[in-house]
Amino acid sequence: MSFGNTGGISRDQFTAAASVAGSLIRYSFYTIGAVVLGGIGLFMMWVWGHRVTTVDSPPAFTINAKAVSGLPVQSSILKVGQLGRVEIMHFGAIHNRETDLTAALFMPPNGTVPVDRLSANFHDANLLRNVRHIMTSTYHDLETRFGSIRAVEMRADIDGRWKQCLAYRSRFDHPSVYLMGWYCDGTGNKPSPHQLACTLDKLTLTRDLPSREANEFIRGRMARSANCSADSVSQTTDTSYRRGVSPPSRWSQPNSKRRCPTGTDLTHRHLLREIR
Repeated sequence: MSFGNTGGISRDQFTAAASVAGSLIRYSFYTIGAVVLGGIGLFMMWVWGHRVTTVDSPPAFTINAKAVSGLPVQSSILKVGQLGRVEIMHFGAIHNRETDLTAALFMPPNGTVPVDRLSANFHDANLLRNVRHIMTSTYHDLETRFGSIRAVEMRADIDGRWKQCLAYRSRFDHPSVYLMGWYCDGTGNKPSPHQLACTLDKLTLTRDLPSREANEFIRGRMARSANCSADSVSQTTDTSYRRGVSPPSRWSQPNSKRRCPTGTDLTHRHLLREIR
């Protein structure tokens, strides 16, 4: 094959074009490789930030309150990636029909208190993952000797029946520690926000917390006199989207279909009369 200068390309031009094409292909592979490696690195960082390890030690706190006295107690300590150390106390169990309280004391490594919705916080802390629950738009402000706590009414699906609860997260003045959990009533009624506030006000340390700042804050507030109260939050607009919550009379039948009253004739004329 000959490369002439008339009506074709020269050998040098062909070589230059092939070199450019080879460079483009090579750098394309480099770019794809860099993107893939970057994605793997980000994924590994995400996994590392959300890893959960168990600490073989009892929590450093308890709650000596009448509302939870006599209930079976379970406890655990977790280290959850960016959430830090989480000491958890379960009084009773949400899967049972009796009253239960869960209190989780968080000590974040960088002093960052989450501002996401409670459902996301529970999921990140490996809490309530196996319980279908719905947060409502009814909030309560609780006051304790440790500081303010925001509670929201929640219902949990327990064996096809709704258990009424209050989920809560603290708004303490110090970022070294915060409290989160839920309180469910075993009678079928709505749990009392005031009783929850007075129950959490009974939190006491049984030994020092591993975080010096958190330990000093909790012990300083423990030295104060008991103080508990609760007020409903007046909120005209709910900034988060959620589906409509059915009234309590229908909570025991979450999948029931709406039916017309017996003998009702939903003809076109009847509907027009109802609209008018």
